Amino acid sequence: MRIKSFCTRFGIFVLLLIPYFVSAQSRDKSGYYKDIFMDSGVKLYDRKHLIAADSLGADLEVFLATKNDRNDTLMQHRCFAGWEQDRNGALLYPDGSPRFRLLYVNGGLAGSHGRSLGEEGRERIREFVSAGGSYLGTCAGAFMASAGYYNDDNIYSKNNNYLAIWPGRVRDTYLQDKYFTMYMDQECPLLKYDDFGGDRKVEGIYHLNGPHAALQPQDSVPEGTLPLLRVDYDTIPPIGPSIDNAVLCWAYKANEKAGTVILMSSHPEDIATGERLHLMESFLQYGMDGNGVPSVKGELIPGEERKMDKDTEDNDPLYTKIGDRQYHHFTVEIPKRTRKVVITLEGYDGSDNFDLSLAAREGDFAFHHAALATNMEPGCKKRLQIEKPAPVKLYISVFCETTVTSGFGENGFEYSGRTDVLNGVPYRIKVEVR
Repeated sequence: MRIKSFCTRFGIFVLLLIPYFVSAQSRDKSGYYKDIFMDSGVKLYDRKHLIAADSLGADLEVFLATKNDRNDTLMQHRCFAGWEQDRNGALLYPDGSPRFRLLYVNGGLAGSHGRSLGEEGRERIREFVSAGGSYLGTCAGAFMASAGYYNDDNIYSKNNNYLAIWPGRVRDTYLQDKYFTMYMDQECPLLKYDDFGGDRKVEGIYHLNGPHAALQPQDSVPEGTLPLLRVDYDTIPPIGPSIDNAVLCWAYKANEKAGTVILMSSHPEDIATGERLHLMESFLQYGMDGNGVPSVKGELIPGEERKMDKDTEDNDPLYTKIGDRQYHHFTVEIPKRTRKVVITLEGYDGSDNFDLSLAAREGDFAFHHAALATNMEPGCKKRLQIEKPAPVKLYISVFCETTVTSGFGENGFEYSGRTDVLNGVPYRIKVEVR
């Protein structure tokens, strides 16, 4: 097989072969604008930095509300629900795919924050998780991820301001300003990231009224709920039964396309050293390793041009424009005795000043680091030619190199520069099998 890559915009011939082997960390990062988005919004802790993200070298963006006033609420609505510059919000690409690997929601007041998001903002978070983005919530963030809670009289109440991305129920621990020891089972997936001193225990985790998973009645527990940490605490709370051995941290993944939801009752997020830091790091790593599987936009029909020009509002994600640092994946079946395959990519007049790249790989997704051939020259117009291809399914990817410039302002992240990319870049792709 021979591979040729052309940049027709500049008339340059390029030959590029890329090895298949790449680290798991590099593979996981493919196709997202950034790693983590942190919600420090209305009625939540106004945290600007996340220590564990820094220690992992993960890139982070933050929405920040310090005044909890009308302007903060407006800016929060723009961030999560969207506005003219970014119609479906910062978490999602134009086609509804997750733009970040993980959303972290801080502690604070769960019901008040959920209410401030509005139904549209809450629905965007649900869409984010359903489409493959992972979620980590501590304390209030854990409450808000559930469907509702049992009150002081042991009566269950669904909370419409919660997300129900873990569609189970929680109970209040009724404990404030405590420090817990928590332990994990031998099969706990967090042990993949740290052995926690060999005893599978983490001591001194600060707790402030967080929830624990209501595992009774059993028919109310969503299938797939996975306990991660239990508490070692045999003192009877002032209200309610003992929480000794209760599940204070658990995970849930609805299906292979969805992201992983991690609910943590207590607060390891402010610690800069030791096992509590490693615990927070392991939450982030577990979540980012648990993103949904990539999806294919469709099979390309040889000789037919496929137009990717729909807007978010068209609700046609298989034909929607591409976002910044996003991949779109396609396939084509290669018959036996094919002499060559030619793939062409073009922009649209008035929208051709973006940088799109083109890649191909046999039998699996054509991320850049694993592709058999790529064309990453500037501009939209591209051509790849593969001679004497094997008779297999060929994966083809389009990647948008153009992205925004991100700064930090009164409400956290602020975009400038190529903000026109946020609502998507249209393009046309065609494959010829000869």
